[in-house]
Amino acid sequence: MKSQVNGARRMLRLPALAVTGVMVLGVAACTDNRPESSAGGAGRVPEERDVAPGKPVSQQRLGQLKVGVLGTIPTLDPAKNIGAGLYTHTLGLESLLRIGRDGRLEPWLADTFEQKSPVVHEYRLRRGVKFSDGSPLTSEDVRYSWEYYAGKGSPRGHYYANIAGIATPDERTVRVTLKVPDASWKYTPAMFWSGIFQKKFAQAHKKTFGQPGTLMVATGPWKFDSLNPTSGMELSANPHYWGGKPPIGRISVTSYTEDNSLALALRSGEIDISPSIGAPKGFDATAGKNTVTTVPTCATALMSMPTQTAPWDDVHVRRAVAYAVDRDSVIASTQGRAGAPQRTLISPLVMRTLGSKEQVDKALDSVPGYDHDLGKAKAELSKSKVPHGFSGTFVTSQSAAAPAQVIADQLKKIGVKLKIRSMNDTAWAAAVTGPADKRPVTAFETGACLPDPSFSSVYLGKANTVPGGLNTANYTPPGIDRMIAAGRTTQDPGKRLKIYTALQKRVGEDVPYVPLYAEGAHYASVKYGIAGFDGYTLNMPWALNVVAK
Repeated sequence: MKSQVNGARRMLRLPALAVTGVMVLGVAACTDNRPESSAGGAGRVPEERDVAPGKPVSQQRLGQLKVGVLGTIPTLDPAKNIGAGLYTHTLGLESLLRIGRDGRLEPWLADTFEQKSPVVHEYRLRRGVKFSDGSPLTSEDVRYSWEYYAGKGSPRGHYYANIAGIATPDERTVRVTLKVPDASWKYTPAMFWSGIFQKKFAQAHKKTFGQPGTLMVATGPWKFDSLNPTSGMELSANPHYWGGKPPIGRISVTSYTEDNSLALALRSGEIDISPSIGAPKGFDATAGKNTVTTVPTCATALMSMPTQTAPWDDVHVRRAVAYAVDRDSVIASTQGRAGAPQRTLISPLVMRTLGSKEQVDKALDSVPGYDHDLGKAKAELSKSKVPHGFSGTFVTSQSAAAPAQVIADQLKKIGVKLKIRSMNDTAWAAAVTGPADKRPVTAFETGACLPDPSFSSVYLGKANTVPGGLNTANYTPPGIDRMIAAGRTTQDPGKRLKIYTALQKRVGEDVPYVPLYAEGAHYASVKYGIAGFDGYTLNMPWALNVVAK
């Protein structure tokens, strides 16, 4: 029943950014792409987290919370965690800021923050914050953590590539100076790839940091007690937590192979809650009616084609595939994970941070779209170097096999025969973010939507073709890096709207990706709800928001 698969919200959940002068869009505004929604249980779960930073939503005390996740947790190293680790690390690992329900940045480990200039951001640490060993948090811990993420070979390095320097003028002040103005930086200190850990401990355990037996020391409500990469992890209340006594004494995390095992565990009481659901409809049917809660996000699921590998290097092949994909059928195969069909790399809802709905809709009218049309698909393929079709491989994670199979079946109708190669999520992630010239055809959910269009630039450009980078399509045409840079460095929203419209038009013409659907976020429980649950909740110590139904 326990697993070595890594992660349910599998697909490369990583992501993005913003700067001053830009309107802020929250998850609450994402109703245009709303997935089917359900609220588990009869009790009312608060729609918002309305308590102070660090405080629990409920005063109810629990001796233990049993959490189930899809996939294993191979390491606690926050620069390397993927899959199931994304749902569990943030129970003990905190960031300086968090994203509130309205999309606005809010204090967390930092109680004040300010953009001093187009390139300087300053953060003032909260007084009295201690690590789980009782030692105080200082600005040096923040600097060390962020420089660790930025280090050579780090999968998180691209989020920090624009930093010119991090200064620590005193123990509570962190000053980040960017190389150039960057609309992608603003949200970084609120995301899971910015969590702060103790410098002293990390330096003392460089070779084994994050591994079982070593673990790590952080500031969160729960401290890390043990890790078994094949079965799960244990956490207990941090006696030095700055927010007061944590409401849950112990959190036990158990890994499961697939949804059915996880759903049966929830039904039997083996676990209390799961923040990682693969197929909500099937899960709900197995675990019991109304166990799953779904909320909309602004993220876009994508099919990726390696643009520099034959025959995928032929744009007519990629356009043929785009026309052949029937999004409605793909959505049906996700069993409730997906929302509405999506036809652009960047969600129109995210583009609305740069202009009104009318302005954005008018701008996006110029972006090429590919509605399902087998006639047009066959016509495009006839213009290619492989007019009669070809065979290949579609690499997929085990948890995404159903949508991949639907896509493969659709492509057979135009003579493109793809054999599904399913692998566990750890192996899958390594394959699709490995050497750029070996990246395969795949599909994934992008996860972690943020209220700025620069979010999606991580799937484009030369910088993101390094091992671990998210340009799974190896898409590096002339001029694309300049467009990405212009989108981030430009401050005026109207000018940025033009830049990102042009970027999407270029991507639409070249088709490195086929946008599939707007994503949803989910959790499941019979007894508990997560107050204010949205696409950003799991970036923080989310168990502080657990309430009885």
